[in-house]
Amino acid sequence: MAFVNSAGPAKHQAVAMRSGSDLSVFYRCAFDAYQDTLYAHSNRQFYRECDITGTIDFIFGNAAVVFQSCKIQPRQPLPNQFNTITAQGKKDPNQNTGISIQKCTFSALNSSLTAQTYLGRPWKEYSTTVIMQSEIGAFLNPLGWIEWVSNVDPPSTIFYAEYRNTGPGSNVDKRVKWAGYRPTLTEDQAGKYTVGTFIQGSEWLPDTEVVYDL
Repeated sequence: MAFVNSAGPAKHQAVAMRSGSDLSVFYRCAFDAYQDTLYAHSNRQFYRECDITGTIDFIFGNAAVVFQSCKIQPRQPLPNQFNTITAQGKKDPNQNTGISIQKCTFSALNSSLTAQTYLGRPWKEYSTTVIMQSEIGAFLNPLGWIEWVSNVDPPSTIFYAEYRNTGPGSNVDKRVKWAGYRPTLTEDQAGKYTVGTFIQGSEWLPDTEVVYDL
């Protein structure tokens, strides 16, 4: 199944799909748009073997969401724009929400991508995003991440991290130096953002018959 918003980059925000349902699963689906493609709004969500394409903040929201074995493909935006793959929106430190991207592939949609491209930017003061065990292509700006407000570091209350990624874009030597960014995690720290712990997947995913990794 494919969710497409064909408005194009000139229309700016153009969501292809919004999900706010608890225990939602998307398996082998495609989400195709430009800005704000996939709105993972709230509750627990799981995406497996999906293709997600976009430009600015094209995976965003405040769900507790895990992406596994997905293809994440930035595309060329409007002139003078840059790409941000994620924009997580946690405002309350007591919420168990965030974006976890595990065992996915990050690659340019095609060779026309020349815009500066980042893994994401923190939308709110407790934004939480973890990229782990994924393959990241050479298209990525070495800084990895970018601030929401230009030249203003995000608050130390965010949690942004990478763990055991591979590929030419995975080198963290030149990453941002934010107080809330962690270029690496321990195995126990990373384990908090897996299917079993972060979205309690072992309790409900077996009923869906969708494959998953704990």
